[in-house]
Amino acid sequence: MERLLRVSAELLEDVGVDGFNTNLLAQRAGVGVRAIYRYFPNKWAILVAMAERASVLERSWIGDLRRQSGSDWRAGVDRAIDGYYEAARRHRGYAALRAASLASPELRAIDQRVSQELQDDLAAGLRDLGVSLDDRRLEIVCLAIIETANRLLDIALQSEPAAADLLVAELKRILVGLLQQYVQV
Repeated sequence: MERLLRVSAELLEDVGVDGFNTNLLAQRAGVGVRAIYRYFPNKWAILVAMAERASVLERSWIGDLRRQSGSDWRAGVDRAIDGYYEAARRHRGYAALRAASLASPELRAIDQRVSQELQDDLAAGLRDLGVSLDDRRLEIVCLAIIETANRLLDIALQSEPAAADLLVAELKRILVGLLQQYVQV
């Protein structure tokens, strides 16, 4: 199964979600299609398994949003964005998997769950930094931060390196500009 998921990531990167299928996966992995169906009933089940694994990795790439405290919070923004972006860029098939999340309710649900977890962590981290917004406003600020970061990083992952670097730098400025209105450290 590990090998199938690794080859799936490579295949997804090479052919995209529309070209990805179990027959091509079996050919690339050097196994019969029945071997794939022993673990996965269809291509979407494979992509869901890949997305679940990626969701765990994403959290490690970003780091702990609850520990970005003190006067070093701006550096924490840089670490979180850089950690995610650099790891995502190196992870085979990840950008294609993110793009596929638009085409599948199951993948979209995983993405929404992870985004909500990140929003909750960010809200707790901002409370630790002394942000005193009411709960609803804090929820909206965290939603804006996570969704903006997700979208711009997805675009960066699909861009040529020089444009991607500029986009990541602008994302950091956007986030710091927003947060400095609320963080008084």
